Amino acid sequence: MIANNRTMTFPLVKSAYPWLIVCCGMLFYCYNYFLRVSPSVMQVELTQAFHITATQFGTLAGLYYWAYTPMQIPAGIVYDKFGVRFVLCVACLIAVIGLSVFTSSNNYMAAGTGRFMIGLGCAFAYIGTLKLASIWLPPNRFATVAGLTTAVGMTSGALAQKYLTHVVETIGYQASLRSALAAGVVLSIIIIMLVRNRPSAHTMMTENKMQTPINIGQFITALHHIFTNPQMWLIGIIGCLLYLPSSVFLDLWGIPYLKAVYHLTSEQAVAISSYTFFGWIISGPIIGLFSDTIRRRRVPLTVTGFFAALLLCVVFYVPGISLSELYTIFFMIGFCCGAHPLCFALGKENNPIQISGTAVAVTNMLIMAGGAIFQPVVGKLLDLHTTSSMSDAGLPIYSSSDYTFALSIVPIGVALGIFLSIFLKETYCETREEVDENISNSVATESSSEALSQS
Repeated sequence: MIANNRTMTFPLVKSAYPWLIVCCGMLFYCYNYFLRVSPSVMQVELTQAFHITATQFGTLAGLYYWAYTPMQIPAGIVYDKFGVRFVLCVACLIAVIGLSVFTSSNNYMAAGTGRFMIGLGCAFAYIGTLKLASIWLPPNRFATVAGLTTAVGMTSGALAQKYLTHVVETIGYQASLRSALAAGVVLSIIIIMLVRNRPSAHTMMTENKMQTPINIGQFITALHHIFTNPQMWLIGIIGCLLYLPSSVFLDLWGIPYLKAVYHLTSEQAVAISSYTFFGWIISGPIIGLFSDTIRRRRVPLTVTGFFAALLLCVVFYVPGISLSELYTIFFMIGFCCGAHPLCFALGKENNPIQISGTAVAVTNMLIMAGGAIFQPVVGKLLDLHTTSSMSDAGLPIYSSSDYTFALSIVPIGVALGIFLSIFLKETYCETREEVDENISNSVATESSSEALSQS
């Protein structure tokens, strides 16, 4: 009976239109990822342009996360109350304006303001995509979409690093980012033209629950419910630690690390970094689909995280790794990290469906806090550890041991996340309401059977 109701609830999923709408959200997430990782290939140019240290460079890049992270909770209630179409379009335009400020700035403060605005607009990208998935697609496709969205975002990140590496060296970082301004405007137009807030057949119970706007009082109640749930804190912390290979290493410090420690060229470092993206791209939807199929979240998350931590330790602490071995190892690191989107499914399933948008937003806020905290921390550790001489411009030159010391927080953090995942409760791909309903149905069935046997 429950399965039949679910089929009736989503009569449009057999067509391509719902997926087209979800893909609009994915495009915005790709744009967001392009903007997020762009500083990773511009360290030398930005450092020289603004005459800044590693700490200041990490802070400049981290300003994206300083806006992105706290905006996750307001993003949730904005989507729950006003719908996805208008909010996605405005958010994209804010990111475009921030990019314009960043590319045209000639001082550190102005560039930081632009970077902050980029994070402010991009804060709505991933949540918007998952909200569209929760509206337009069946519940058993949620983790699949989460993994697929991460995969296309990683594709954008890999292409961004490859494209920007060559272009930045040729025409500078400012000119190389100007084409992204036009792309952002076009994307805003696509969103406003194609995205719709809900399916036409929205009178079913599940959709009504997801689309009922909540007021401030209900929002505060929802936040109280979420933040007093120990599992939500556990999911957020684990997600934050397991995402450090991306938020700290891939997004910012990975390419400088590979160039300093393994003495690679910019092209080689970007190629190896891209292999990590490709591994993540391939595994994200596969692990998401696998999790949906076996109806388990914790086991895939824990097992893949263990191997990711092991491979990271090899990269950081095992000497004499060849170039070909680096390609394989970083691909496998990305593949093992592909289970990370299951944290969003866990966050959604640990709360009532009425506050699904807010619950996923809080999960994303806790996860993305890693970038806001640890990107500047790595820069600070570099500055504290370095004993090297200064460059001609009066800036520190960081050695391989400096980078290894500073970035050791990545494998340590992943290992800690795996340990904490032991305490996660399995959801079996069901929300708390569905679990309670199934228990009630089972009790009712048993009572009816006993009554019939007695009669």
